[in-house]
Amino acid sequence: MSCEGNMKNFQTIVFSISLLIISGCGTYGQAVQVDDRAYLLLIGNPYGSVLSIDNGKPINLGSETTSFNLNGRKATKIEISIGKHRIKIIKYGVVTVKRSFYVTNGNSFEVQL
Repeated sequence: MSCEGNMKNFQTIVFSISLLIISGCGTYGQAVQVDDRAYLLLIGNPYGSVLSIDNGKPINLGSETTSFNLNGRKATKIEISIGKHRIKIIKYGVVTVKRSFYVTNGNSFEVQL
């Protein structure tokens, strides 16, 4: 084989590899869906508890909310607006929780009852 033949084979190989690399390139699209809501997640037995959010109308937990099982514990999920909040929970006449917190979109703030 001549030097010219080797060069032609080399060019063919380089061209083939380049074509494979270029054809393997594509576009990558990513869609991120963000929940524009936030939640207050109350863990524990809600019965007998009254929740006040930002000094608003009291919510009788257990009778005005729905609870579900979360890892073997009772959980109550309440949708709240994004931002800073103050909550107060009174159980059988005693203030058991009084907290301020900030929650961002798609996140939950968890409170033990």
